[in-house]
Amino acid sequence: MGTDKEQIAFRVTPQMKREIDLIMDSDGSRTRNEFLEHAVQFYIDHLLARDMTTLPVSVTSAIDGRLGMLEDRLSALQFNNSVELDMLVQIIAHAYKFNDTALRKLRSDSVKNVKQTSGRVSLASAVKESDEAEWQG
Repeated sequence: MGTDKEQIAFRVTPQMKREIDLIMDSDGSRTRNEFLEHAVQFYIDHLLARDMTTLPVSVTSAIDGRLGMLEDRLSALQFNNSVELDMLVQIIAHAYKFNDTALRKLRSDSVKNVKQTSGRVSLASAVKESDEAEWQG
């Protein structure tokens, strides 16, 4: 909040003053003036939101904050999964010596499986398909 402020007259009933005093700590306001500024800004956002298709500034900033936290969490999880996947790939690469032809066929089959399942690949379905291929083959 800037230091350039104008004073306006504002009168409230004794009951409203008591209610403000009881609730102003809940939004982090230190003074009645700060609480009233928050309340007026909220009401302005509310009125503007009725006339616009966009969200009020307070709601938008809250959503942006939550989305930022979600993005950070998902990025960390994706990084951890990528590390684990790289470790698994390295183990498999060292354990089995694939030739280029077999590796290209495996990649082609994997792309086909992911497309067919919309990315919902599971070990159980891969084992089942592997068992069926051996039985038929």
